[in-house]
Amino acid sequence: MQRMVSTLAAHPLAVVAAVLLLTLLAVLTLFDARSLTIRLRIDPAIESLLPPQDGDRALFDRVRAQFGETDPVLLAVELDHVYTAENIERIDRLTRRLGELEGVRQVLSIANAQNPVADEFGIDLGTFAAQARADPASVAGFARQIADNPIYRDALVSADGRVAAFALTLSDIDETRFRTEDYPGRIRALAQELTGAQRVWVTGSPVIKAATTDAILRTLKFTIPAIFVLVVALLLVAFRSLPTVLFAALTVAISVLWTLAVAAALELPLNLVTALVPVLVATLCLAYTVHVLAEYFHPKRDEGRRERLARVYRRMGASLTLSGATTVAGFLALVPGSLPAVAQFAALSSLGVGFSALLALLFLPALLSLVGPRGRRRPLGEAMFARKARRIAVFDLKWRNWIIAIAVLTLPVDLYFASKIRVGTEYIGGFDADARVRVDYEAINTAFNGANLVSILIETHVDDALTSPALIHEIESLQTWLEAQPEVGATVSYVDHLKLINRNLNDGDPAFHRIPDDATAVKQLLVFGGSDEIHRVIDSRLRTALIAVRIKVDGSIQIADFVARTEARLRQMSPPLNGRVTGGPVLATRTVNEIASGQLTSLLVAFAMIWAMLTLMFTSVRSALLAMLPNALPVALYFGTLGALGITLNPTTSLIACVVLGIAVDDTIHFLTRFNHDARAKANEKAAVKSALAAVLRPVTFTTVALALGFLVFTGSELRNQVQFGALAAFTIVLAWISDITLTPALGSRLRIVTLWDILRLDLGQSPQHTIPLFSGLSLRQARLFALMSKLERHPAGARVISQGDSARDIYVVIDGTLQVWVERNGERKALAVMTRGAVMGEAGYFGQRRTANVDALTPVRLLRFDSQDLERLRLRYPRIAAVIYRNLNRIQAERLARATAMIQ
Repeated sequence: MQRMVSTLAAHPLAVVAAVLLLTLLAVLTLFDARSLTIRLRIDPAIESLLPPQDGDRALFDRVRAQFGETDPVLLAVELDHVYTAENIERIDRLTRRLGELEGVRQVLSIANAQNPVADEFGIDLGTFAAQARADPASVAGFARQIADNPIYRDALVSADGRVAAFALTLSDIDETRFRTEDYPGRIRALAQELTGAQRVWVTGSPVIKAATTDAILRTLKFTIPAIFVLVVALLLVAFRSLPTVLFAALTVAISVLWTLAVAAALELPLNLVTALVPVLVATLCLAYTVHVLAEYFHPKRDEGRRERLARVYRRMGASLTLSGATTVAGFLALVPGSLPAVAQFAALSSLGVGFSALLALLFLPALLSLVGPRGRRRPLGEAMFARKARRIAVFDLKWRNWIIAIAVLTLPVDLYFASKIRVGTEYIGGFDADARVRVDYEAINTAFNGANLVSILIETHVDDALTSPALIHEIESLQTWLEAQPEVGATVSYVDHLKLINRNLNDGDPAFHRIPDDATAVKQLLVFGGSDEIHRVIDSRLRTALIAVRIKVDGSIQIADFVARTEARLRQMSPPLNGRVTGGPVLATRTVNEIASGQLTSLLVAFAMIWAMLTLMFTSVRSALLAMLPNALPVALYFGTLGALGITLNPTTSLIACVVLGIAVDDTIHFLTRFNHDARAKANEKAAVKSALAAVLRPVTFTTVALALGFLVFTGSELRNQVQFGALAAFTIVLAWISDITLTPALGSRLRIVTLWDILRLDLGQSPQHTIPLFSGLSLRQARLFALMSKLERHPAGARVISQGDSARDIYVVIDGTLQVWVERNGERKALAVMTRGAVMGEAGYFGQRRTANVDALTPVRLLRFDSQDLERLRLRYPRIAAVIYRNLNRIQAERLARATAMIQ
């Protein structure tokens, strides 16, 4: 490890060159040099977040393949009155022109809808527009004919007769082309040109997806520049050096660039979840740079460039590596059992964090050492933060028990409110109230009593089964039940077509608007009397049918409640009827529930992974658990806040807990790492709390400000779920900061920490377990653990280590060097013994007696000093090591007693 640090510090130019070369490769991967476009795809469809092999998604695709597109583009135009010959003609012209648009397969409106009318020659199957041209006076009867037709009622014309609807079915046009060629705008322009409508509205799944894509792109265009403005402003305030600010901004930019290049290389689209990654990575990289810069600009006297780099790498390597690892653990905890989009978010975020930690640790200091400012720069507010830190530390130590008690007592309160959280999101409601896509949707939803389409697939797996009058009556009963639900505006099935065909073939007699009593008659009507439209609701083998349900609600909670009731009702149908609910809104709702339902699992995985890392790093289960408490508290408060304020758990808010947990633990690690260093140096945990808090308060506060402001950048988004993500994540980060400057020091004041990093770099000489009798029977790791739980001291040659007659309870072990034991007799110095490596001294003071001799260092020496408190701490944390140490102490004492007895004899 030391060799690697020295090598990196000796070759900063090589580090910078390697990073710049990789950055050039990333640019070539991300950008298409010929078209100068970014090789990143936007996928706004929430149902596409489901895995391709998912059963619900497979059902949705099968229904579309069998019965046609179930999510058309809906156009509505408001006229003074639809039922005039002139307006029917305008609607007809617009219908034809819309049908001529490339990619539009079919357009349905009142103009081209068939209107069967019985006369003396039979049944006229002409369209409303043809009848209006042939007999303008017939238009007056259209309103009644529409109202009598359950298929057209509240579907082609609004109930007040002022709004006409058009349903456009698309083919051979993907979402990217639909958006980039602005089909909604072209449709809207045609409608205004050909009808002179007062108001025009366009909605439907393709329109909402296009608007969502545009919103994501506009959010990225706003948030990424905003985060860099934040980087420049914050670092300029903190370090007051323009070159430093520019190099830090370059580091952040490279981390984001590398992350997006990986997404482009792996062809991972940016969706509603992964669109959060660029700003998240930039924010985390900014936090890492603050810690690195704080260490870089605190050089020691006469410290050269190479020594400074080595110090930064050595001091920041452990904490930044562990910080990055715990943050990655928080992200990766989202993966088990999650949907592809969440797994992609976790993978990209983890890579981004890794890139950020690597660049902040290696690239930024190397670049500064080559062309950055020299010398020590007094950070802004350093003295003020030091004063505040001392006051906070005194408060934490004084009220330690109260702080811990309050933290523990808030947990059950938070859990109580968290139990009230509901899973759900608003789809259209996620846009601003004045956003065009939302205004259009709500207008059409109001005018036509519903703008969301849900399908119920009825399957029998028996040919001609759906011609059975008994089964038809059961399906009709299901429709009646559906129409009684508060979320439903209207339903259409083959039963409606069947009754209309029966009535039309009987001279339009209302008495025949019913289901025939004979299955043969039903089959004849369906096969010979139906139009092409009937194939959109029943298959040719008369065994599978579709009920189209128009619903008035948009929120996933309302949709989920409706789907749950409907599925319960479908289970009551008689065999061979088998019903399943599908459709875009249903798929989206199930996606939301899938993402949020794994929240508990993700949290448990995150806690387990981070706890395991802390256990490895701090070499203690107890220390790791105590380190987790200050980070569990803000997460609990976050969920409690959601429940108390009635905020739902949705695809973005469900990410916050694991993300913040992984980030918040960084500050805990920085404090405990510094506390560990100061506690050993000062041999006083309370003094170490004060010095450690004074050292980390400023960088921790700046990183908290950076993270909070970085998350708050999302509040400038047009999408409500991203606004919620930013605001709630910033709120939770601030809670974590409060916990880290109060609860963490309170817990640390009674804690002796030993890190894996300390164990690896502690030098006890060669084979201390074999060359030092006190360590006999221990492994090298166990010997180092004991040494780190004690105090390692250095004394120069000639220094007095022990003075005769002093009262003290410390035992010393000689690690290396030579000492002389002597006493004064009759004014003369009488040497008693010379002690070298492995010797134990001072045990008489340990057992309550005064020092019996003087001990001076003949050469520079290193001594391990411990007392009864150190041994008690060792017994509690490492009882096996303590047992061996006690045994060896007893053996050493017994040997000395035996030698003393022999000398007396």
